[in-house]
Amino acid sequence: MDARDLLVDLDAEQRTAVTTSSTLVAVIAGAGSGKTRVLTRRVAYRVATGSADEAHTVVLTFTREAAGELRRRLPRLGLQGRCTAGTFHSVALGLLQQRWRDLDQRPWNVAADRRRLVRSALPRELLAGVDLESLLADMNWATARLLGGAAYLSAARRGERNSLVEPDRVAAVLDAYRTEKQRRQVVDLDDLLGRTIEAMEREPAFAEAVRWRFRHVLVDEAQDLNPLQHRLIDALRQGRDDLFLVGDAAQAIYGFNGADPTLLLDVATRFPGIDIVRLPTNHRSTPQVVETGAHVLRADGQPTGVHSARSDGAPTVVVGHDDEEREAAGVARAIARVDPSLIRTNRVAVLARTNAQLPPIAAALAAHGVDVRRRVHGEGAPIGPSLQHAYRLADPTALRHWAQDSLEGTDPDRPDDELPPDGEVARSVLTFLRSEPTGGGAAFRAWVDTTDPFGRSTSGVELLTFHGSKGREWHTVHLVGCETSLVPHRTATTGAAKAEEARLLYVAATRATDELFVHWAGRRGGYQRKLTPLLDGFVSHAPEPMPAPAELVVPVRSQREERLERLRAWRDTTARAGGMLPQELCTDAALAAIADGVPGTPDELDAVTGLGAITSRRLFDGIAAALATADQSRSTITGA
Repeated sequence: MDARDLLVDLDAEQRTAVTTSSTLVAVIAGAGSGKTRVLTRRVAYRVATGSADEAHTVVLTFTREAAGELRRRLPRLGLQGRCTAGTFHSVALGLLQQRWRDLDQRPWNVAADRRRLVRSALPRELLAGVDLESLLADMNWATARLLGGAAYLSAARRGERNSLVEPDRVAAVLDAYRTEKQRRQVVDLDDLLGRTIEAMEREPAFAEAVRWRFRHVLVDEAQDLNPLQHRLIDALRQGRDDLFLVGDAAQAIYGFNGADPTLLLDVATRFPGIDIVRLPTNHRSTPQVVETGAHVLRADGQPTGVHSARSDGAPTVVVGHDDEEREAAGVARAIARVDPSLIRTNRVAVLARTNAQLPPIAAALAAHGVDVRRRVHGEGAPIGPSLQHAYRLADPTALRHWAQDSLEGTDPDRPDDELPPDGEVARSVLTFLRSEPTGGGAAFRAWVDTTDPFGRSTSGVELLTFHGSKGREWHTVHLVGCETSLVPHRTATTGAAKAEEARLLYVAATRATDELFVHWAGRRGGYQRKLTPLLDGFVSHAPEPMPAPAELVVPVRSQREERLERLRAWRDTTARAGGMLPQELCTDAALAAIADGVPGTPDELDAVTGLGAITSRRLFDGIAAALATADQSRSTITGA
């Protein structure tokens, strides 16, 4: 692809991030600012201009889904498939496997689940009386920082880590765990990074080979980096300042896993001379939605500089309810009144701080005749038998063991859709158990019904947690349980944890593109609650009363309105298929110009929108079909 074609649909800041001549760059990309578009265009632009070699480029991200999305997008931009795009763990595993082959060493086994390894490898007396989930959280935090037992103990005594488990016990477990892994010749996922770093630091020849292979390093979601991952990046770029970071400290929500947002906030200090580019324009959400998110951050004293590129939309509505039952009923009533096409196209979501809040919402929606997006379990569905087996495992330990056995020896970065049915279900079981460690098969079934982990659902309203919503978007979003004890969550006792809770609410709020509703209950579980302090001072807009059914009047849409509706439907479908935001494909202003001008050729489309000749030719057939459908529908309604 011609380098100029990669820039035609970028705004000024995005274009700067893609084209800057600096090779040491940090892009601070606010919510809805098109960070993935900038990341992939940067790779393609440098390859197209000859400033980078595709075969020597690596893009690091955090999830299999994000890595898969990158691998889908890059070939569309003209790349030949020689760029390495994967998770930190999968890239490190590939390097270690190559090293083992080169040294003719027997590969070590990879344990994907630390919980199982801890239980099977350590003496029972060492784990007696310990809350395993708290212990594992401490271990995750320590290994993310390459801390052994003594170093963890020192950090805990300095107040860097507060835990429900005695620091001496955690230190003993860390040392025993390391010794037992060495004896069994087993590595866990964090070991993949640690061993790669250690090998590069000890063996100059190996380090040079790795740096020769990965000369150009790009990192997605840089706000989620932990110190271990930062150390790997430092090892990769040593002697060569060729690094491109993309992230947003305001969306750092994984501190409980060891992520450290200050590493991005202090990026100018960590990387002297780095070129910092900010993407402050939210192309996804209305100004009202963006301002709601900004208010949450300001209430916690965190900076925000994002603004919306869209025209005004509906005001954010904050609604108080007497209790959780009335909250669920109120949410269901509100959703039952929306345009049914939004529900059919999965453009409405209910987001909650915890999974436990979602089943009552699902029940209330069902009572109001509103579909909830559910996994299709029809006869012949490949994963159906595996799901039914998991549902029958009432004991959480049995459920976990089945999942672990099903994933034995599986590449941690292998895409879900390439796994056998048992493996696909097993991954979802382990995801579920991370948030609900005491949940059995019945609870797993409820979680599947409300979260759709397999992405093969019916149409309907989506129900997710705040964490699960990251990276997603919907036309209309209802946030539930936005009250004390839940938002911020009662477990957030430190300043850093409370700041992360504010960022989590910000992420959830900015998933809405057009309409945002915030709900809270004055009493939940029998206890009095108040509206979250993160919305103190926010101007609440009460919803206008709906007229009685007999008073409802359905106006006949104008021809222009009919065209706009069809054009928006085309845009949503096309953007979803292309893995991009609707506003990235075609702005609201461009759609309005098309509805007014009704272009009959690609050149006319370019003339009325300014999309550019190449983009106009690419989009014209779909736009023409949408306009024709709109005019046919109008003729049918009016009898013309």
